[in-house]
Amino acid sequence: MALVLIVVLLMALSATAQWQCGGATYPPGSVNFTTECMQAAQNCISQFATNTSQEYCQDAAGNLYMQQEPFNGKNSDYTTAFQDILDFCLLDGWTTGTWATDDGQWFWMAAESGCYSSTGAIPTKGPGFCVQVRTDTIINGCYPQPSANSGHLQILKTGPTANRFTGPARGWNSWGIQATPATTPSWQIFNQSNVIKQCTVLARPEFQQMGYDLCSLDAGWSTNDVDEYGRIQYNTALFDLVELGKYLHSIGLKMGVYVIPGVPCSAANKTIKGTDIRIDDVLIGNNDGLAFCDWDFSKDGVQQWHNSLIELWASWGVDMIKLDFVTPGSPYNGANLICNNSAAVEAYHNAIEQSGRQIRLDLSWKLCRNETYLPLWSRFAESMRTDQDIDNYGQDTFVAWQEVQRAIDNYRQYISLQKQRNVAITMYPDMDNLFVGNSANVTGVSDTQRITVMNHWLGAAANLIIGSDLTQLDALGLQLLTSSQSAAVASFSAQYPMQPRNPGSGNNLAQQLQAWIAGPSEANEAYVILANYGPDEGAGGFGTSLTGVQAVTVSLSDLGISGRNWKFTDAWNGNSTVVSGTFTAYLHEYGSQLLHLGA
Repeated sequence: MALVLIVVLLMALSATAQWQCGGATYPPGSVNFTTECMQAAQNCISQFATNTSQEYCQDAAGNLYMQQEPFNGKNSDYTTAFQDILDFCLLDGWTTGTWATDDGQWFWMAAESGCYSSTGAIPTKGPGFCVQVRTDTIINGCYPQPSANSGHLQILKTGPTANRFTGPARGWNSWGIQATPATTPSWQIFNQSNVIKQCTVLARPEFQQMGYDLCSLDAGWSTNDVDEYGRIQYNTALFDLVELGKYLHSIGLKMGVYVIPGVPCSAANKTIKGTDIRIDDVLIGNNDGLAFCDWDFSKDGVQQWHNSLIELWASWGVDMIKLDFVTPGSPYNGANLICNNSAAVEAYHNAIEQSGRQIRLDLSWKLCRNETYLPLWSRFAESMRTDQDIDNYGQDTFVAWQEVQRAIDNYRQYISLQKQRNVAITMYPDMDNLFVGNSANVTGVSDTQRITVMNHWLGAAANLIIGSDLTQLDALGLQLLTSSQSAAVASFSAQYPMQPRNPGSGNNLAQQLQAWIAGPSEANEAYVILANYGPDEGAGGFGTSLTGVQAVTVSLSDLGISGRNWKFTDAWNGNSTVVSGTFTAYLHEYGSQLLHLGA
């Protein structure tokens, strides 16, 4: 839907909107807020909604004052802003509050003593729920650095996911082009026709043989309108998901859709299917600023709504759900997200199970990966995003190398933390869309870098969800995406995901000159990646700036596989050598070598 589509773009813009409280203080609960002041606030909010140029508003008694300063005629954040100021300032121990965004909008409220009374009707104990601070990149220890390790190699293996999948998703997603439409001149609008143009490519034999079967619609396919049970509907002006599902299934593909936790606020007066429960009666009162309101998961009816939603979507032919804005996680989110909506993940998982249909659940974005939440996501989902979006929002190329460095380092942290759990890994990493299909001037990184991207997405057993323009693939892009070499690595890493083994130590720290190993299997087969990521552009985690060709030397001991000889074969060009001690690759900046190891 248009509103969600616009607001989701804020992820890339690092929106930092947040309330700040001030003025006099009082102990929450010692007084109540008056109905008159609350009504005055609602009246002013209505005035600001209809008159963007109005700057001030107050009640007749002079007890409540409000101000807005739109930017370039835009005051789109007024609802969330004033509700936040009320919930987290005026009703929670303070008498004034401001709310500002880095796009220039600014809002202010102040309550005089006349708004507070022992006989007031509205308690002043805050909202009863926590909203995540948008600028918090730590989020209560969500992204800990793993313990450094070396010595004996602990081989990582995967097991079936929550919904019994045995490999990561492979296919195409619309968001890469939606976020960077200048890359794809043929893409005029996000609609069914343009999606079919892209996804029909996946039905070609070379893509089918590689296992690409998912056509995934991102934000913008739905509307704020709901059906009689408050269930999310597709935008009939742009899509017919029933017909799209039938078409995709008829050519051997599957259909994915995007959603965020909560329910469209427009559904408040609807009754949940199979119950007499009104949706507004089972909400907590938080509007996330994306036109969705949050559930009170302790109440009856919430799971039934999710069950009925998945029942509806299953009837359309939905095969995958991308659940975005999940917390703890989603930093710099540009929305009013509650601190922990992990209950939504469980509700969607339970609804999928109840439907009897095998549906993938992909969680997004940059989810908390500490010891509390990795096991939780693993119980309910097929994959989780390990990083922020890597798209070049609004530009004429898809991706930049700085974001690739960041994505690789986030995978390093993620897989090392998974290793510390010492259990089978039952969830695959989502490193964001795969941008290797188009020529370098469209992709935004060189051909050397495109190969390094593909090597890492393959070795990580990450979702291979292409974000490129499938109608304009070049020869290298087609080779990377569909070759027998890619298929072999993807099949192996789906069982044995790669882990870092630093050249010279075997540790797992971030380094510019790095080694990774997947396996070895019981059949003495493994894959190794050696890489020179080039100078750290600010998010690589290693901080060094080595330039030019570098010798990347790794020993069998570093890799944890000493004690025998191994045949190292370059996966792309077929050159082989037998290694008994060390192996050296001479790599240009941004280069990597993908090696198949065998007896």
